[in-house]
Amino acid sequence: MTRCIALLASAAVVFVASVQAQSAQRVEEASYVLVGGIEQWVTVRGDDRTNPVLLLLHGGPGDVQSPFISTYAPYETDFVLVQWDQRGAGRTFAKNSAAGVTLERQISDGIDLSQQLRKRFSGQRLVLLGHSWGSVVATGMAQQRPDLFDAYVGTGQVASWAETVQFQFDFLKRRYSDTGNTTALAALEAIGKPDPRNVKQYFGFSRPLRQHMNPSDTAWFAGMLDLLRANGETDTTLKPIGDGMNASGAALIQSTVGIDLPATATAFRIPYFVIQGRTDLFAPTPLVETYFARILAPDKRIVIIEDAGHFALATHQAEVIAALKQTLR
Repeated sequence: MTRCIALLASAAVVFVASVQAQSAQRVEEASYVLVGGIEQWVTVRGDDRTNPVLLLLHGGPGDVQSPFISTYAPYETDFVLVQWDQRGAGRTFAKNSAAGVTLERQISDGIDLSQQLRKRFSGQRLVLLGHSWGSVVATGMAQQRPDLFDAYVGTGQVASWAETVQFQFDFLKRRYSDTGNTTALAALEAIGKPDPRNVKQYFGFSRPLRQHMNPSDTAWFAGMLDLLRANGETDTTLKPIGDGMNASGAALIQSTVGIDLPATATAFRIPYFVIQGRTDLFAPTPLVETYFARILAPDKRIVIIEDAGHFALATHQAEVIAALKQTLR
């Protein structure tokens, strides 16, 4: 009996030691960090602080993803996941407003944060993951400071604004024609050829796009508010998220309509990867594939997730994580 008790006690000590060791490797932080001369919101989460660092740049502009803790928890098994509320977005907006928000400042901020991560996680791989608008910021970061990153990964990858506007316009015309929506079709035909720099015109005809999204994207939008509340957000903390999106969108609209990455960003000095939902309407996959074909990089690969849309990184975590791990091999 005494021997059994001793064995059980020994096993308990081993178990506790194992749990403590695992816990010691875990990193979980959420705080303001001095980035670009102002305090910006950064979260760092991972089960093993020695894993590769994955710096996720959210889209929008202003569409912060750091509050969706449970959604991105699966990434924490294989990566130290770093999320950053960009200048003018989320909790960074709540502290600093959107004063001085430009694409160039966001790129500079991202480089500053990456330098800090390189110093802190010395010797570990640092992967830059840009989603949607974040892929524009990340592209600038990767081109200006390729020495900081082991790989670039785009998802919901932006290509050309003008081509995206035309693609979406043509998509809606086909859909209205197929469904017999003659009133909506006539409105588009009256436009003729959309002007990509006419913002009022664009947001006028493009709003119905959400009615035609991939089912996973539709579900993502429908459940966002509940997810935010389940992760601890309140009316008080949600307000600056929405306000930041509006302020950032207004501040960055001219940069947005001028985006033409196939003309300005085709040469990369680091491995270049894209993980894309097949039915992405906001960063249309056919345009992404055409842009990808022009990329010159030491290594490049594109992975298409057939049943995903624009928010694959949130709706198809397992597939995106598998693709990320494959890129690191």
